[in-house]
Amino acid sequence: MVSENDFGLAIFRPSIYKFLRMARWKDVEKKVLDCGAGGNNPPLALFSKHGYEAYGIDISDNALDEARNYAKRYDLEIKLSKADMRDLPFDDEFFGCVYSYNASIHLTKADTKKAVDEMLRVLKKGGLLCINFLWYKNVHPSLGEERVPGEFWNMEGGEETVHSFFTEEEVEEILKGTELVYRDKIQFEMCIDEKRLENHHLIIQYRRNENEQGKTLRKG
Repeated sequence: MVSENDFGLAIFRPSIYKFLRMARWKDVEKKVLDCGAGGNNPPLALFSKHGYEAYGIDISDNALDEARNYAKRYDLEIKLSKADMRDLPFDDEFFGCVYSYNASIHLTKADTKKAVDEMLRVLKKGGLLCINFLWYKNVHPSLGEERVPGEFWNMEGGEETVHSFFTEEEVEEILKGTELVYRDKIQFEMCIDEKRLENHHLIIQYRRNENEQGKTLRKG
């Protein structure tokens, strides 16, 4: 039997702790969505333990099963469903917080814009969005073929996969009309084909401006 104290041994990405702290400080509605919520250490677990109504979507059945098993193991209430972040199955302005880490980076730039538009659509005015982007700087050639600026294609697990990298100006354009709350640049090392290389993430937390009219609403 796993005790509740064992849950405290779980280690999440620093970004999720920062986001939770920011959400509590801003006192936004305690209803959160994670886009890309599957896996064996789901960030939604941390929100659920802090009293948030937790929702998550993922396109991978296996990843969703892992997250469901985790939630069952620790007796957490997390509402998980299979869905595409480019077409979220939720009403307009449904969530106080929306979180996505290392999920949209596997979309093309055009699809990333669609996904962010959807995240903002379901986010309440005055809510918080936390999302990360790969930074278009010092990109190693082993990431694949650059078919258009910032989109690198290679084979992963037998499937053709894209990694999209953005300039700061491109990120600002995607998130136009939102208010910057917190930004962090992280340098890290990654292993690709047994090569060690450095790259960058641009992690951004935005608060949707309470006075803006917002994106075109289409669900609900």
